[in-house]
Amino acid sequence: MKVQRREGFALFLSVLFLLFCLAFLTRLTTPKQHDMGSTWGHFLEEPPNSLDILYLGSSLVYCDVVPAIIWEETGLTGYVMAGPEQPMPMTYYYLSEALKTQHPQAVFIEVTGMFYDRYTSFTKVNIGQMPWGYNRLLATLYEAEPDLRTGLLFPLLFYHDRWSILKSDDWKVTLNGYSTDPLAGYTWLNTYRPAGNVYQRPIESSPDNIARNYGFLHKLYALCMEEDIQPVFYFAPTMGRFPEELSNTLRRTITEDLPEALFLDCNEYATQINNDPAVDYYDTLHFNAAGAEKFSRFLSSWIEQNLSITSTHHQEHLWQSRADYFFELAQQPMQPAEK
Repeated sequence: MKVQRREGFALFLSVLFLLFCLAFLTRLTTPKQHDMGSTWGHFLEEPPNSLDILYLGSSLVYCDVVPAIIWEETGLTGYVMAGPEQPMPMTYYYLSEALKTQHPQAVFIEVTGMFYDRYTSFTKVNIGQMPWGYNRLLATLYEAEPDLRTGLLFPLLFYHDRWSILKSDDWKVTLNGYSTDPLAGYTWLNTYRPAGNVYQRPIESSPDNIARNYGFLHKLYALCMEEDIQPVFYFAPTMGRFPEELSNTLRRTITEDLPEALFLDCNEYATQINNDPAVDYYDTLHFNAAGAEKFSRFLSSWIEQNLSITSTHHQEHLWQSRADYFFELAQQPMQPAEK
């Protein structure tokens, strides 16, 4: 009997050690995400319940919204928790996950994801960088392409070949964890190209999928109401616009069916934003740092005029360092993009 117990205990320890090794290798080989969205590692370093506002959506958020500028203007803390080409269902799972550690007073949700296809080319990033748990599991089962689901559940299948190209950053983050993000989820872009004229963007989604996205729009609203959060649904200012009929239908749905929500089409405020299409755009859809600063100052003014929220957080040193870091980067001249 004693021999059997020792053998059972040895087997248990062996399995435990194997699981530890697999978890370590998974963490080590998974690409580290410091910018361009899905910065969950950095987000989870934010002190619990320290953010007044969350900014959610696609690259139109993490390239355009500078939380440090909004803090400087309003005193409100915030973080951009967005993902590249993120469809509306993924935005729902991002908010649900973010609310495990934060309880913002307001959430800004960029709604271009309403018209993205169900599957985009960034599923591995949008889901693969999420913390392990219920929301990641649901996103994997229902929002990932079928051929990606196994790899998302067992990431070593995706990333085992990275062993030969690991960098010091991979080891540093694996052993020590992520640091606090000095830009709070914003991605710095310092090149420009003339944005040209306004044009109509092609629709990337089927009518059935757009209808499905409307269901998640309502789920986002319901989650905000449940958590006593003010939802603000908005279009980022871009040169590429969706057909007016689709945009108007979305506006009517938000203003008529979601009574506590606010809707903001930033394309209607070009004069107030004062962006220069010749030098303020990284491309026709995204601002560079100069344009993002202008837009964030506009957003600060809109927040003060339309939202009745006051910061209760006192992290002066952290947020001043973030503002200082942004302005230090801003000393670099904008460079023309390569043709």
